[in-house]
Order: sequence, then C-alpha cells, then structure tokens
Amino acid sequence: MTKSLHPRSKGLLASQLPGDDLPGSRELTGREYLRVSEDRSKRMKSPAQQHEDNERACAAHRITLGEPYREGRAVSASRYSTDVRDDFDRLMTDLRNREFGADVLVLWESSRGSRRVLEWVTMLDLLERQGIFVFVTTHGRLYDPANPRDRRGLIDDANDSEYESAKIAQRIRRDMAANAAEGRPHGLCPVGLRPVYHERTGKLITWEADPETAPMIVDLFTLYRRGRSGRSIAKEFKERGYRNKLGNPYSPAHLRDMATRAAYTGLRVHHGELIEGTWDAIVERDLWWDVQRILAEPAHQSTKPRFGSVKHEYTRTMRCAKCLGPITTLDSKRGDYMCQTGGCARITKAPVDAILNAVIEDFLAQADFTARVARRVDTPQVRALEIAIAQLRAELEEAENAVPANVSEARMFARIIEDIKPKLADKQAQLRGLTTPSELASLLASDDGSPVADAVTRWRDAPVEIRRKIAKILLSPQYLGQVRINPRTPGKRLPPHERLTWVRDAA
Repeated sequence: MTKSLHPRSKGLLASQLPGDDLPGSRELTGREYLRVSEDRSKRMKSPAQQHEDNERACAAHRITLGEPYREGRAVSASRYSTDVRDDFDRLMTDLRNREFGADVLVLWESSRGSRRVLEWVTMLDLLERQGIFVFVTTHGRLYDPANPRDRRGLIDDANDSEYESAKIAQRIRRDMAANAAEGRPHGLCPVGLRPVYHERTGKLITWEADPETAPMIVDLFTLYRRGRSGRSIAKEFKERGYRNKLGNPYSPAHLRDMATRAAYTGLRVHHGELIEGTWDAIVERDLWWDVQRILAEPAHQSTKPRFGSVKHEYTRTMRCAKCLGPITTLDSKRGDYMCQTGGCARITKAPVDAILNAVIEDFLAQADFTARVARRVDTPQVRALEIAIAQLRAELEEAENAVPANVSEARMFARIIEDIKPKLADKQAQLRGLTTPSELASLLASDDGSPVADAVTRWRDAPVEIRRKIAKILLSPQYLGQVRINPRTPGKRLPPHERLTWVRDAA
C-alpha cells in the first residue's frame, strides 16, 4: 500500500501520525513551477519530464495538480544570469496578491525555484504567510515554511545552489581568461567564419573561413575602403541577394557593425585588448585597419537619419565666414549655397562649383600627386594609434552594453563612457592627421584597388558620395584650404571668387 505524507508531518509518513482527524488530513491541491536551465547537470530534465515525475509523486501523496507555471524557454535562475523568468515573476505576483489558488507549490528539485538566496527567502516568506507548503519531488518531501527545521532545510538548499552557481561562474570566467590569453574564439561565430569542432569531443577548436559568406565580408571591407557609404553598400548587397540569418537584407547599421569586428582579421578583443587569434584572417590586416580609420571619421559616427542620397559633392564641405556654420545646398531652381546655421551667407551654386572643380583638378594633375598619396602610411606611431583606438572602442562598447545591477553601477558606467569618448575622439583626430594621404589613395584607387595613373579622370568619373569625401579632405586647412563664403556687402556686387576665402594651416 502506498503511504502518503500528511501536510503537517514535517517529513513523517501519514501512517506514523496519531490519526486522520488532524487538520489537513484532506487531499491537497498543488501548482508546479517548471523550468529547465542551461547548465550541464547530468540531472537536467525538460519541463515535460519534470511534470511527469511531479505527477507520479503527487498522486502518491494525495496532491492534485492544477495549472502549472511553466517557462517557455530555457532560462537560468542564477544570480549571474540576466534572463527574465516570466512565469517565475507571475508566480511571485500571484503570491503577493494571494492569487496562487492552491495548497502546495510543487518543484521537481529546490534549485528549479531559485539559485538566489534572497529571492528564495522572499518566496518562502510569502508561502509561510499564506499557509502554502512546498513539495520537492526529488526529495519525496512535503515542507512547511512555517516550521523552523523545514525552513532551514530549504534555505540550506538555496545556499548550496547559489554556491554552486558561484563556482560555475568563477570557472567560466577563468576559462574565458585562459581562452583569451591563447587567442581561442569566444561567443557567436560571426558571418563569414564557421566553427570547427573536435571530431570526438565535439568541443570548439577554432574558426575558419566560410566559403559561402567569406567573399561577402571581403567585398564589404573593400567597398568601405573605396569610399562607399553603408547605405550604398547595403543597397548593392540587397541587389546581389545577400541576406542575414533571418533572411532579411543587411541594414547599413548592421554592415557597419560587421566592419568593426576584429575577428575578420584574425584578432580577438578581450577587455579592450587586441590578441592574435588562433584562426586565419579572411580580411588582410592592412585593409582592416584602413576601414577602421575610415569608420572613425566623424561622417561615419553620426546617428542622425539621412534622407535621400548624396546629390552635391560640396555640401557641408564649406563654412560661413561670419558664423563658421556649415554651408548647405538649397533645393531651388537656381541652386544656391547658404549658411545652414543662420542664413548669413548665400551665393549661386554653379560658379562656385566651377571654381572648386578647377582648383581640385589642378591639384590632382600635379606630377607628384599620385606618388605622394599612393604610398602607405604605416609608421609605429600610426600602428600605436590604431591599437589604442581599437582598445578604446572595445572598452566603450563594453561599457555601453553593460547591464548595471543598481543605480550606483549605472552612474559608474556613465562616467566611464563620458571619460572614454573624448579620449577616443582625440586619438581619432591624431590618426586622421597622419593617415589622410593613404585615405586619399584608397578613394582615388581603381576598382581593383591599385593606384590610378590619372587622378583627374578618377575624380571626374567617381560617384558623388566619393567626390564629396575627396573634397572634404582636399578642402581642408592642411591641403588646399578650408573654403569660407562671405556674406554679401551692401551696395556691392562682387564676383563669386572674391566672396570665397581660403583658410590654410601655417607652413
């Protein structure tokens, strides 16, 4: 004959009690909380398997099960997890609102409830106030949270579970540090690479080039170095039929994020430090660094929406001589340039374009121009700046993506972010000052990446967006000079060239 547990038995069998006239000798109702975590325990069971075990044990102990609380996906109950356990939250809400609607909370094992001591104790307090019991299937026991001995046993279980979680977390961090020091891969394998596993153990060994998607990654970096915008690359990739893992076209933001990943050039980032990876690069190191310099430009940092495509190469490359605001193009029949900040200066566009085109083409036609900008700038100072920028960007990304546990941590992360941003901007400005010639070489290169013999022809044939990037470099104080448009002088009608001021750096 099956022996059942009395609800106030403190672990005793019902047959050992004085009689059935004691309070609670009736059948009980129960509700399960079902969860499977993503740990590697040998006793790991799915919610369906847990329910089957619970159902058999509860039937033997006169507990009738009602609607369960069931997590729809695998989530961890560890304090190291940031996962949201929707049905656990619903369970706690029902307990607080006295809407649990049963006599017993049924758990397959105590760690299924929580591996966080504070969270577990809070739940026990709520159960005790409402006279609700806890049945743990793997223990074969009915616990009463109001009984000090039962309560201590349940809290000891929570302490043991939290301690085990802490050991697992410590081991994971130690393994991650060791993997990083050896350059082994970590995290999701990025598009363009594929994981390589050990044939016998199934453990990840390294990454290797994915023959199907690696060419797309190389194209991405090549197009960025040629001066193409993320928007135009996304459009071209869509036309080529490239799709992400969800089957959707790549967005400009997604492509930009991909182009910053050091994994493509065989590097791993760990706590802001660049480490040589154990896998082969699919993007040449020089090409990767060139793209990082291009993406560090202010034009690639803006998060403001841009409507339409680039139509005018000199828009925002000039300044107002009065307020130093940017000069933009008006969509008028005549097509005028005007100060965007205060409307201080306005001038007809066509004659100004003719002047700027002539000056730029004269400069590009100089005999030593191609040789001067074609050589690669790759000094120890440049490489040190590149590494510093990559590390600062990694630290910034880590701080921006951090999940603070409280308000103090949130403020700390905010201070870290505000401290990194000016340092990053300063390093990027230093790098631009040293690498502008190689960027010009990339923009003026032919389709196969080689220097062109005729820079003027390349300038004339280039798309407007690339012409604008070249113009921004050349119409700067260190080259031809920053062009500033002077406001009209009352009573005077000056020709366009007399209203332009060229501001150059001192020699």
